[in-house]
Parts: sequence; structure tokens; C-alpha cells
Amino acid sequence: MVCSLDETMSTFMETCNDTEMNSTFNFSLEEVYSIMLEHRRNSRNLDKSTETLLIIVYLGLMIVGLTANLTVIYVVARRAQMHTSRNLYIVNLAVSDMTLCLVCMPFTLTSILRHQWSMGTILCKLVPLLQGTNIMVSVGTITVIAIDRYWVIVRGSAQNERRTVYVSIAIVWLMAVLTTSPVAYYQVVEPLKFQHVVIYESCREKWPSTDIKVAYNIAVVLIQAVLPATVLLVVHIRIAAYLHAHTASQKDSRRAQRELQRNKRTTLLLIGVAIVFTVSWLPLAVFSLAADLMTKPITTKQLYVTLAVCHLTAMTSAISNPIIYGWMNSNIRNELFQLFYTKILRRRPGNRSMATATTTMRNRTRPLITYNTSNYMPGSQETFSRGVTVL
Repeated sequence: MVCSLDETMSTFMETCNDTEMNSTFNFSLEEVYSIMLEHRRNSRNLDKSTETLLIIVYLGLMIVGLTANLTVIYVVARRAQMHTSRNLYIVNLAVSDMTLCLVCMPFTLTSILRHQWSMGTILCKLVPLLQGTNIMVSVGTITVIAIDRYWVIVRGSAQNERRTVYVSIAIVWLMAVLTTSPVAYYQVVEPLKFQHVVIYESCREKWPSTDIKVAYNIAVVLIQAVLPATVLLVVHIRIAAYLHAHTASQKDSRRAQRELQRNKRTTLLLIGVAIVFTVSWLPLAVFSLAADLMTKPITTKQLYVTLAVCHLTAMTSAISNPIIYGWMNSNIRNELFQLFYTKILRRRPGNRSMATATTTMRNRTRPLITYNTSNYMPGSQETFSRGVTVL
């Protein structure tokens, strides 16, 4: 017989009032009910001050992340000229990052603050699936964007058709679901009992063996952090090397010097993208693996604070991605300036000050981040004619 604290005291007394239960304790069942109910209510993993700090940080991250990604989506959606095949990658990344803010952050924060789960088996399986899928989609989209840049700039391929972009996005989502599905399969709601009394239920992973879980986590670390970081670093180094080689082929020494300085800044920017990605995602991946291999005991507070710091570091990508792939994209940034002038300052698009500001920003920033390979064959000495976005 199993007794639950979800029952009223009278029902608890009736279902648990047997000889075996009475012999278990040296005090009344009414006192047992009160003590265990108090224990369940005190289900915090962290002290009050740490809990408050984490709630504030997570809430700020969610608000800023949602605002930034919604802005990117709106800027791309408001003009037909922005509906390019490549901007679909950026929109897909923004949608994924918004889901990180709406699904990953709130539920992970809840699991960090409380060890009790009261939302049932379906959500216990669905939430980790959604969390893992969106993390993988975010990582996969960043990787696809880097590879796409490489093919356009270095290989001189034509602009991707929408069908190719849609297929790429669909493959990213499919692979993300397949990669994350084992976690959902082994996620269970498990009751914590004392004798015959269920104190509370927790949602946790229950793998057949530790070896299988460790092997899976190693694969996740490789797929989620190591492989994408390597791809980003190699691809961006090759892009920078290609741009430098093209600069060296210029006959005009002044123009070559200007392009050389510009390419140095671009190189630092591209390598910075890879570094930001690695710094964001690697700590969480390493922590997940280390938690399974840990032999030295640590306190509950140390465990959950470390998890919170690593998870928050990863979730900062919901803010850094709109900056890197939105703000540093000259077309999106110019559209954002126009939106600012027309919607916030209530000035007409033809206003001289807006046009001047937009033109100034375009002229100031475009040489740093735009190149073009249309009508350009790799290895030729032709100069670029129109801009293709590097970022």
C-alpha cells in the first residue's frame, strides 16, 4: 500500500492507518503527515538570495532575448526585398532562439530551484525533447550559415534557391529531433518514498546503464559543441585567407592596402564568431558530461549553481545570435534604422536626416562585412562587383 501526501489529512489517515505503518513510527500518523508535508513544501535546492538572483538574471535574459529575436524577424518580414533565401536561415535561428527563451530557460530554472515535479509524465518527456531540439537547431543553423558563406565566397556558388534552404532547415530540425529523442525516451517521473509514503515526484533521466548515458553525452558534446566550433573556426579562417589572397592580387597598391586593413578587421570578426560560439556552448556540454563521471561528492548548492552558470552562459546565445547575425548584417541593420526612424521617430522614409543617417551607416559598415562573388570565378583576377554578406 502506498500513501500520498497529495491526499487530505483525513484520507491519508484512513489509507495509511494499518499495523505496518503504525509500527514504522513512534509518533502519530497525523504528526507524520504534517512533518512530511512540511518537508515537501521546503523543496528548494538553493537559498533564498541565490534563488532571487537567478530569477532576475533568467528573466532579464528571456526579455532581452525575446525582444532581440522578435525584432530580427519583424525587420526581415516587413519588406519583400528582405525575403531572401539566406535570410530564412537567420529567421530560423531567431525562431529557435525565441523557443530557448520560452521553453528552455523557464523549465530549466524551475528544475534548478525545485526538485519536485508536478506536471505529469507527458510534459516530463516533452519539455526535455523541446529543449534539446531547439538547442540543436540553434547550433545546427549556425553551422549551416557558416558553410553557406564558405560556398558563396570561396567557391563562388550562386545564391541558394529557396527550395535548397527549406531542405537544409528541415534536415537540421529532423537531425535535432533524432539526436534528442533518447533523452525523452528515458525521461521518467519517479516518486520519492519514505516507507509507504510518497513525499513528492521528480522528473529525471533513467538510463539502462551509466555507460550508455556517458556514451550518449559524449556524442552530444561532439555534435553540440566540438564539431560546430571546429567547422566555424576552419570555415572562417579559410574565408579570411581567401579574402587576403584576393587582396594581394590587386594591382592598385592603395586599393590593396585598404582591402588589407578591411580584411584584417573581417578576419578578427569571423574568428570572434567561432570564439563566441565556443565560449557559449562548451561549458554546458562539459558540465553535462562531468556530472555523469563525477566521483567526488559535492553539495547540492554547488551542483545547481554550477549548472545554472553553465546554462546561463549557453542561453546568452539567444542575445549574441541576433547581434552577430542580425545587427552585423548590413542589410538588416539598415532596415532596422529605417524602422527606428519611421515607427519610433515618426519621420517619413524620405526625410533627409534619415536618408543621410542610413547612407552614412551603410557607407561606414558595408566595406567591413560585404563581398560579392556574383560573376566572379575562383582564381580569377576580377574584382567584386556587388556585395554578398559575410555576416
